[in-house]
Amino acid sequence: PVIALIMISSFISSFKSTLSFIPKRQVHRHNRFFSPLIFTSGTEFSNFATQQNKHHHHLHRQLLKESKYQNQFLSTGVSVSLAGAAASTMAITNDESNKNNTIFCANGSNNNASKILEEFPEETLYHDTYNGITLDTSKLSDEYISDPSQFSSILEKSIEMWTSNEKRGIWINIPSKHSAIVPYCTDLGFEFQYAKNGLLVMTKWLPTDQESRLPHGPTHQVGVGVVVVHPTTGKILVVQEKTGPAAARKLWKMPTGLTDPGEDIIDAAVREAKEETGLECIFDKILCIRQAHGGIFGQSDMFFVCSLKLSSKYNLEEEIPLVPQEEEIELISWMDVKDYANQGLWNESPLYQELNSVLFQAVASANRNDDTSSSTSTSTSTTTTSITAAGTNSKKNHQQEQKSECGLIAKTLPLGFRPGEQTIYTSRL
Repeated sequence: PVIALIMISSFISSFKSTLSFIPKRQVHRHNRFFSPLIFTSGTEFSNFATQQNKHHHHLHRQLLKESKYQNQFLSTGVSVSLAGAAASTMAITNDESNKNNTIFCANGSNNNASKILEEFPEETLYHDTYNGITLDTSKLSDEYISDPSQFSSILEKSIEMWTSNEKRGIWINIPSKHSAIVPYCTDLGFEFQYAKNGLLVMTKWLPTDQESRLPHGPTHQVGVGVVVVHPTTGKILVVQEKTGPAAARKLWKMPTGLTDPGEDIIDAAVREAKEETGLECIFDKILCIRQAHGGIFGQSDMFFVCSLKLSSKYNLEEEIPLVPQEEEIELISWMDVKDYANQGLWNESPLYQELNSVLFQAVASANRNDDTSSSTSTSTSTTTTSITAAGTNSKKNHQQEQKSECGLIAKTLPLGFRPGEQTIYTSRL
């Protein structure tokens, strides 16, 4: 305390000596907080110090003498840092600079200020509802990233602060251009969580008394298969691919593909039909879902078999044009579902036998919907009769018809509690 009082006294004396070089009107202009003098910005003081440089070399020598204590003097609304032995003047920061967690030290040769970075700007941090924090390094200015060792120092101090504040999971988003900081993150205990083109996500679990509750990275890829039944012939749309396991077996298959990021299943199915065959279709329903494990990078696979209907733009009395995708598709055709299901590979697989049974139901349902016979009027007259065994059988047949037309239909609806829409798939039971 005694040393601090001595240093504060010396600091005030130094400022008093400076006043002798300041015009009286300038003293009154700056006398807003306390007397004798205060500057509200580093630039204001730096300009003044330059003007008076000829007259206060003794003040510089005094600051150099006091700087060996490496202390900071704080006054109302002002943060002052004594420079090291190379300093020849000092800068005083305003409140805005304090908010940015920076301290300025002026260089005696050119009076330019250089930042000492202590914390990450708040606008680069996202505080989630699980008591975690995400640092988006793409929002950091170059001064934080240009020196990876400085970044590491700030991150290490931040981890200590976050730990004391009982934060849990820490996420760091690192674009490719900032890849130089990756080794420094691993040195501080961060693990690879997820990677895609142009982005790496790293995570660290802070609590030491419990296992990590952070979720795994993406676990599934999502694919779609397209079933299109010709309205007139009742045949299904099939393709042969140019490459891949199905191509090696010369296997006819339904058009398939993976969903794009942010793409709904219904949109992916319509898109794949268009890309692979040139057909414009409308989504009808999801017929079935297949799940498999052990895929690329250990990911699982969710495969949605979707029923589509041809667009009304086509004239069914004419041949519907089929345009194979040049890069992927060798042949396109319409095939009887029995011939499709009798391919050797399908017969060897109980799983695909079950899947193909769904195709039979889809074709039967499509044929019933297109049937223009008088069965509708007959069934209507039957419902007016009294309840008999025949009436019971009619009701049973109607239930079987409903069962054959079961599937998941899509409804895209607004969330309501916040902007945006999502798609829900409901079952026809």
